[in-house]
Amino acid sequence: MWRKVFFIVLFILNFLIAQDFDLDYTTFRGENSSVVVEVSLLIPRSLLKFVTLEDGGYGSLMEIRVAIAQRDTVVVWDRWILRDRTSDTLLIKRTQKIPELAVFEVKPGDYEIVAVVVDLNAKKKYIKKEKVSFNSYSSRKLEISGIELCSQMSRTEKENKFSRYFGYDLVPNASAIFGFHAPQMYTFCEVYNLEYGPGKDREYSVEYEICDLDGDTVMEIGEMRKNKPGDSAVEINSIDVRKLESGIYKLVITVRDPVSGQSATAEKKFYIVSEENRENVDKVLVDFMYANMSEEELDRIFGPLKYIATEEEKKRYKRATLEGKRKIVAHFWDNRDPDPSTEVNEARAEFMKRLEYANQHFGNIYLEGWATDMGRVLIQYGFPSEVERYNYTMGTKPYQIWHYYGIEGGVIFVFVDKTGYGVMELVHSTARKELHDEDWQRWIKQ
Repeated sequence: MWRKVFFIVLFILNFLIAQDFDLDYTTFRGENSSVVVEVSLLIPRSLLKFVTLEDGGYGSLMEIRVAIAQRDTVVVWDRWILRDRTSDTLLIKRTQKIPELAVFEVKPGDYEIVAVVVDLNAKKKYIKKEKVSFNSYSSRKLEISGIELCSQMSRTEKENKFSRYFGYDLVPNASAIFGFHAPQMYTFCEVYNLEYGPGKDREYSVEYEICDLDGDTVMEIGEMRKNKPGDSAVEINSIDVRKLESGIYKLVITVRDPVSGQSATAEKKFYIVSEENRENVDKVLVDFMYANMSEEELDRIFGPLKYIATEEEKKRYKRATLEGKRKIVAHFWDNRDPDPSTEVNEARAEFMKRLEYANQHFGNIYLEGWATDMGRVLIQYGFPSEVERYNYTMGTKPYQIWHYYGIEGGVIFVFVDKTGYGVMELVHSTARKELHDEDWQRWIKQ
């Protein structure tokens, strides 16, 4: 259980804080038991490099790639070029974000969504991945599709990627953050398998409510009766969320069909940042995220943070109460931003990159990747300048030598698979305050 909790927490941290752009997805029923997946992105304009154009304005240029992969094989993908322009770069604010959308149709199953944004002017690449499971939709049971949360809704005469039914454009809000900058939350979903036919009740009921994380209702829209257009229906609604306090909420939609006697419920999590918290969005979300965490969950998060924490921070965390631990973990990165003028905390982003790599490449049946010797060195010192790899031979065990040319004039770390079970252990290093063993070669002998 703790492993699942740990990776969920890491994903939330990455999603809310360490990201460069937002990613979300919604599923709908497709043809022949397939699933339609709408992948939405929200890209900050301040993330991109604007260059001077011939007409005197400024423009950004990016390539966007979105793919759905299964077992390291790309199943479907899309790629397009996006241009943005402004008359003055001083007009670009961190709250300005560009929405994008990609639509795919796949079979039910376990997948990974991969989204890549390439800033062609700055020659920078931003990647976001998310493991997902797409379930099939029933052909008989009353069901609701995924809920798409949108921040903009307007009539349209020309169909485009954001067009929905009835001649409206609905622009998804991939961040799911509403409040001072998005006071109106527009919702879109589909209802399937209504009982429809001659002589049958032509109405169904739908109820919208907003709950807190404890499941208590904080806003109830009330029940509405609507005409059945057929055996399926589209649900579009607009909810004013300005009165909600900053926090994490769930939108719950319940549909009831009086003919079949069936009901179906769907829910979607979203975030509110009120006017008084508009200058500190990240802090508000992080505070709420940690509010209900147990001590075990917090200890799992602080585990890899110990590698870069100061001795005083480690002592304070060890002595702290449950509430104290929550505060320490929640605000660990507050004073570790090398460039506060940018939207991304580069130190935190680099840490998450190292942590993700360690967990993917160094884990074994005994330890998570970050808890291994290799994981600890990678997180603490970064990626090595050079790696020497030596495989198993009749005379030696597998081992690696990591070179760091930019640390203390050049240092090495030597890892050996002592047991032959693929667990690489640190046996020697020339770095200060690290294990030092001049006779380390004895460990590699069979």
